[in-house]
Amino acid sequence: MTTRNDLPSDLAALVQRPPIYRLLGVGEKVYGDHLNHVWKGLAGVPGLDEPGIPVFAKYLPRQSQIDIELACGLASQVLQLPVPNPALVIADVDELPNHPNGLKSGPVLLFGSLFQPPDPFTVQRTKEGELGTEYIWQKVCEDEVAPQGAAWDELVANPDRHAQNLLFDGVKWWLFDHNLALQPLSDLYTSIGEASAQRKVVDHIARVNQILSQLKIRHSGNEDILKEADRLAKQAKKLTLLAIEMRKWKLDARIAPIMMIAATIVDLIALRLKPLGMYLEQRLETPTANNLWSSSS
Repeated sequence: MTTRNDLPSDLAALVQRPPIYRLLGVGEKVYGDHLNHVWKGLAGVPGLDEPGIPVFAKYLPRQSQIDIELACGLASQVLQLPVPNPALVIADVDELPNHPNGLKSGPVLLFGSLFQPPDPFTVQRTKEGELGTEYIWQKVCEDEVAPQGAAWDELVANPDRHAQNLLFDGVKWWLFDHNLALQPLSDLYTSIGEASAQRKVVDHIARVNQILSQLKIRHSGNEDILKEADRLAKQAKKLTLLAIEMRKWKLDARIAPIMMIAATIVDLIALRLKPLGMYLEQRLETPTANNLWSSSS
């Protein structure tokens, strides 16, 4: 695929080819406190003689969840956020040990993300119940990932942030699991092309922003969260360009509809950038000029 010469270099690299991979061999089942079936393995680009890349690949029972994960994963790369590179991973059923009983035949389409090796000490702490959870949250809130994650989770209306989907690799924190983001999409899936449905998605506010709530408990991060929102808001054009380039990818009949809807979701994320600061101010209960004027009149 050829890309436009006027694209920013990071975006041009991202859209050079679609993130479609094939599982190479039998995956290793990953067990833990997560709802979906997950495997770890190597994945390669179909038809190319290249070394495989290590991925986590999870089975999502609803296509809408794959669309949302893919859109969030690609958007996060453009926004330069600590979210692993996303992929769609094709696998045969017999390559997925202990798979769901409902999977009888393949190929199976999984959502994949570039494997980030977790820090063993931090993994051990996550197994220590409430004390471990508090340790994770304290470390996250002391790191630059906290304002980034708070602004990001607000942008994609993601209520599903907890100690099990915050990963520390020994140097850097990573955010993953976004299949529950932008929840109105699940109900509006068949009408997502309509303006009324898109407005509901843009206006939606998640019931909770877990990282922001943890920062508020610790009385820190308000200014940094709003600065991050300002930084993200300046990237709206790049997200729109990403969606345009996604629609240009030549894909097979099964994957093309997924990519088209994911591109629409990226467009909706771009539209959510404009009110992002307002959504965060409301959640932070930050007084604005309008609020101050109203209270004194």
